[in-house]
Amino acid sequence: MFSFSISTLVKNLLFLCFVFECLVEQIVAQDYTFHRDHILGTSFDFKIVVSNKASAELAEEAALKEIDRLNKIFSLYDSQSEISRLNKAESLVVSDDLLELIEKCEEWRAVTGNIFSARIGSIVQEWREAEKSGVLPDRPSLRIEADDIRRAEVSIDSDTNTIKKDSVIVWATDAIAKGYIIDKAFEAAILVSPDASGMLMDIGGDIRLMGESSKGGPWKIGVPEPQLQIDNALPKLTVALSQGAIATSGHSARSFEIDGISHSHIIDTKSGWTVEASHSATVLAPTAAMADVMATTFTAMNAVESINLAEKLPGVECLIYGYDGRQFVSSGWRQQEIVSVSGDVQEDAWPNNYELAVEYEVPKLKVSKYRAPYVAVWITDRERKLVKTLTMLGDSPRWTEENYVWWRRYARKEPLLVDAISQPSRKPGRYRILWDGVDDFGHLMPQGDYILNIEFSREYGGHSMAKIDLPLYGKKHRSHRKAEGELGFVRVVYARAKK
Repeated sequence: MFSFSISTLVKNLLFLCFVFECLVEQIVAQDYTFHRDHILGTSFDFKIVVSNKASAELAEEAALKEIDRLNKIFSLYDSQSEISRLNKAESLVVSDDLLELIEKCEEWRAVTGNIFSARIGSIVQEWREAEKSGVLPDRPSLRIEADDIRRAEVSIDSDTNTIKKDSVIVWATDAIAKGYIIDKAFEAAILVSPDASGMLMDIGGDIRLMGESSKGGPWKIGVPEPQLQIDNALPKLTVALSQGAIATSGHSARSFEIDGISHSHIIDTKSGWTVEASHSATVLAPTAAMADVMATTFTAMNAVESINLAEKLPGVECLIYGYDGRQFVSSGWRQQEIVSVSGDVQEDAWPNNYELAVEYEVPKLKVSKYRAPYVAVWITDRERKLVKTLTMLGDSPRWTEENYVWWRRYARKEPLLVDAISQPSRKPGRYRILWDGVDDFGHLMPQGDYILNIEFSREYGGHSMAKIDLPLYGKKHRSHRKAEGELGFVRVVYARAKK
């Protein structure tokens, strides 16, 4: 009897422990949401998954206090702010925060080859004055000014917190300051609420996050259609993130309106003129400041340059939209995508986790004047309508046109294809490219019959064209073509992607 009672007691205690653990989990997994307007000139949204409301409110308070503190340092609209005083001086002892911000500005200027520069405040001001007067700035004068700014000297002494600069430099830190403030506010919130299992801070579309949402799993962030100038437009696609930051920059968001013509707010730091490269860029990065900087930088570069730079930066992925709606992505971007919300999923949708691998050979030809060939590889449907341009290799626009099938049918009508995807020609060897079933506009294609087109042309040489039928359904498919003419062998494999 005694033994039975002990056993029963132990079982009851274990059951009560289980119930208590469940109740604790339920208490912890609470999502507190805060919204405020007129924060940094835009909206502030803060979500935190934490055990109690008091801890959530404390985190929000800490974040807002930090935002207010830093805004008083970085505000370019406050003549008494620290950065405004720095702009009026050639030498100034500054706070740790302003020193760090200017250091980051100069570091990113070096990384991007001066494409990103926070030195061009005087040029930005000239464009603002031009907008007021309705008269464009003098282009030759801007170019001279931009060159003077690029060559100007900046000295940052971290021991004395002293920044020295040539008078031609006027700091315009808009493209990094908001991200920097978000990072610091985010850290302040974590510091006072260390038990938070998830947190998301969104200030005007620049987002920093960590952990899981109250629903479990990563945070789901929508990326809107850049062509739609509608505040409540449905997201073009959705990404799933558990750490880091996301930011978007685009020419449609802000602009200088001069004499009825819209000019991008993004300045070419070499010429001082506005740039019209990519339509928009969305960037995933470890910090909001980094995402902020790279989003601006990528809109000033063409898509290939942007993606190549993103591949060199740890933790950075990007989605570039061209003006025609075409998407260009870095190698790891699609791994973050979880769903396209552009339409209902069809029964004949592209099979999950399937991809088309295309392996082709650039042959070494024994000719007296060998040049690496110009290569175009693309997918069409059965009606020869362009679905996806996989690659275009070649340095010279003149010889690009020698791939006359691809050029006449597609590229001549859509020059962005050339600017966005063209890369240097390749030496003889074997090369491999992949297609994930997504077309040039980011839409997942249905399963069905497609055609792989591959075209080779060589300076002072010949021309070769191959077409391979692709029955892409829910089963593995292999096909190949033997080497012939300018084109080496081609092998295609349609199968589940290898983990």
